[in-house]
Amino acid sequence: MRIQNLLKILLFCFLLVSVVGADEEEKRVNAIALARPSVVSIRTYKKSSSEPGIGSGVIIRSNGVILTNFHVIKNADVIKVTTVDEKAFTAQILHLAPQHDLALLKVNGTGFKAARIGSSERVKLGQTAIAIGDPLGFTSSVTIGTVGGTGRTVKMKGIDYQSLIQTDAAINPGSSGGALIDLDGKVIGINTLVYTGPKNWKRAQGLGFAISIDHAMMVTKALMQRIPEKVTSTPWLGIKGTTVTRDLSESYGLGTKRGVLIRSVVPASPAEAAGLRSGDVLVRADGDLITGLPDLGEMMSARSAGDVVQFEVQRDKKTRTVEVKLDVSSR
Repeated sequence: MRIQNLLKILLFCFLLVSVVGADEEEKRVNAIALARPSVVSIRTYKKSSSEPGIGSGVIIRSNGVILTNFHVIKNADVIKVTTVDEKAFTAQILHLAPQHDLALLKVNGTGFKAARIGSSERVKLGQTAIAIGDPLGFTSSVTIGTVGGTGRTVKMKGIDYQSLIQTDAAINPGSSGGALIDLDGKVIGINTLVYTGPKNWKRAQGLGFAISIDHAMMVTKALMQRIPEKVTSTPWLGIKGTTVTRDLSESYGLGTKRGVLIRSVVPASPAEAAGLRSGDVLVRADGDLITGLPDLGEMMSARSAGDVVQFEVQRDKKTRTVEVKLDVSSR
């Protein structure tokens, strides 16, 4: 009889643990489903590098305002943002707070899924923490861990980080700027860094840290009260050019005595996407003659981002037509 009762108790405990485990798993799955649409992939491009930088960001307003780390977009010439449904945008810098390692970006559009903002003040040691981002470029990846500490301070690369949440949810290059969420799918932190200890110490297994959302939103609120860095709808081509003169034409054998000689093309720019390259000469735009940079500037001022321009291009003394879809500039 006693053995039967014991078996019943054990069976009950097993079923209880199974139900609790299943409930916990369902909470995680639901939280991730709620939060993922608000986390974006960020790729940055510099004239000095052939490889793009990788990072993440969190949509905090439905009109396309994105919160990320400053170090993710530092010195970038072009910033590209891709949403979880694979829609790509060129982001513009709205505000910068390098001393807090935070930045606000803006993409054109409406109806974006803004993140649900939690409260890091309510975060407790041992609670589940879920990191969402692009570690090593693996888009919209999810890692799960626990909160190992709150209110941490770390000094790294000249920045005194305050109010950090420590977590063992894996954070790697590319995770920066992504969301650390709780089981309600609310953002409790912005994934920021992995700390391996002071230089003179034996290298430790990295500890992951996120800027607490309370601190991040306090900085965001202050930034939004300032005049934006630069947000414009002025179209951008993405080249550096020189007005063609007779001497220049003869020196380089351009095959034309007027136009704009492309000296360089910005990576990930509309010009690069269309196939324009250094050494090309822009001769006409939508049939209108381009005699030099002033003509090109006048043509651009009459266009809008999203317009498609047909350029007549001289390349290797041959004429070809190249269609370019204009875009906004990140800077």
